[in-house]
Amino acid sequence: MRVLRRIRPTPEQITVIRRIQTGTSLIRGAAGSGKTSTALTALRAATGTVVNQLRNEGSLPAHVLVLTYYNTLKGYIAAVIREEMADYADSVLIYVLTFDKWAYDTLGINGPLELERCEVELRRLARPFPRDTSFILDEVNYILGRFLPGNLDDYLTRPRTGRGNSPQMDGAMRTRLLDEVVRPYLHWKQVNNIQDFHDIAVLMSQHAPDFLFDVVVVDEAQDFSANQLRAIMRHCAPNATITIVTDNAQRIYPRGTSWAEAGVTVTAQRSFRLTVNYRNTKEIAKLAAAVAAGLPMDDDASLPDPESCVESGNLPVLLKGLYREQVEWSLKRLADIDLETETVGFLHLKGGKYFDFLRQQLRLRRLAFCELQGSRAWPEDEANIGLCTFHSAKGLEFDHLFLLGLAQQDASYGEEPDDEGFEALRRLVAMGIGRARKTVVLGVKPSEALSLVDDIEANLVQEIEL
Repeated sequence: MRVLRRIRPTPEQITVIRRIQTGTSLIRGAAGSGKTSTALTALRAATGTVVNQLRNEGSLPAHVLVLTYYNTLKGYIAAVIREEMADYADSVLIYVLTFDKWAYDTLGINGPLELERCEVELRRLARPFPRDTSFILDEVNYILGRFLPGNLDDYLTRPRTGRGNSPQMDGAMRTRLLDEVVRPYLHWKQVNNIQDFHDIAVLMSQHAPDFLFDVVVVDEAQDFSANQLRAIMRHCAPNATITIVTDNAQRIYPRGTSWAEAGVTVTAQRSFRLTVNYRNTKEIAKLAAAVAAGLPMDDDASLPDPESCVESGNLPVLLKGLYREQVEWSLKRLADIDLETETVGFLHLKGGKYFDFLRQQLRLRRLAFCELQGSRAWPEDEANIGLCTFHSAKGLEFDHLFLLGLAQQDASYGEEPDDEGFEALRRLVAMGIGRARKTVVLGVKPSEALSLVDDIEANLVQEIEL
């Protein structure tokens, strides 16, 4: 699948790139503003500076670390970097990894973690608690991601940000959660000599590195936990150039951590916001903005802004009919797309077997496609049609996007307007829409439609009854 090649920075991005230097820089901006492209261009410039310095000192190679949240995005960025950094192949050791893969390799962990056993035990402990079990699992993951094991009591007094106001967790409930779920879970892991991803992040935050990184880029940082960020900072050289890319409007996981608490120091002079949307058309941005409207935002969040888009296009399409009909209509639309030069993405909230019918129909029409979900290497073949979940699409972009089978049964959340699960779903769908450059097609079966699709104003989409 085609990727961006030889990134050409815009005037806005050049201004940011020129100001990125030793220390930590923060790049913010809405989807489509070129945050990742800016960071990768700055990476090349910073690496050149470091290589020249280390060459004079006789201490090559330079060490460069690029961390992403998902394997899919890691594969995409690795494909871009291979070309962008080709000039430094003999002078730089470049690591493009997810945090977990980086931690596994650094700590020398062999074999998979027993995550299924961990989840079964957590569910057992959470089941008697007077809150929805899925909510409790998310809250426990938030606690173990934000606080070090010796500081769990900070959960009782620190403001809980990064999620909706419902369900409520007052002081008494927080104490019960620590005593009845969190601490018993930690004890269970210790007795059974089991580790989860939170333990890996803590170990990395305490690890004595064999070497330190000279240049670091952290993409989609809004979904990294505080302990993961602490671990990253521990492995940076004192004079490292660190670039953090974030947009809390696209946050999927309720982290709720300040940069300072995670050990990241960012001054006002090194905090940048990109404002121009170079990816979406005004019509696509309007739809994404409508889905995300009213979500709680902080200074690290940027809502899609249709007025910042440089291109206009057709209205997004909303198909109403059976899933089979949605697929058939969409595949006919592919006849109008140049699949040699343009990319197509099919996204689903669940993925996996939910793509079975689509896969079958693509094969019948002899249309080459690739599986992007969880892919460790970017599929650089002739297939410009990609299938993946919404989660795996973070950081990617497609010329044409099809979001079919948007069903309420694939989403779960509480009934309150500010329920955390509903807010997370809205962020996820808005982020997914924002992956498109030229066209977007949504598809629902009216009797099973995702509720937030029913709330989309008619003037934002072209409705087609199948």
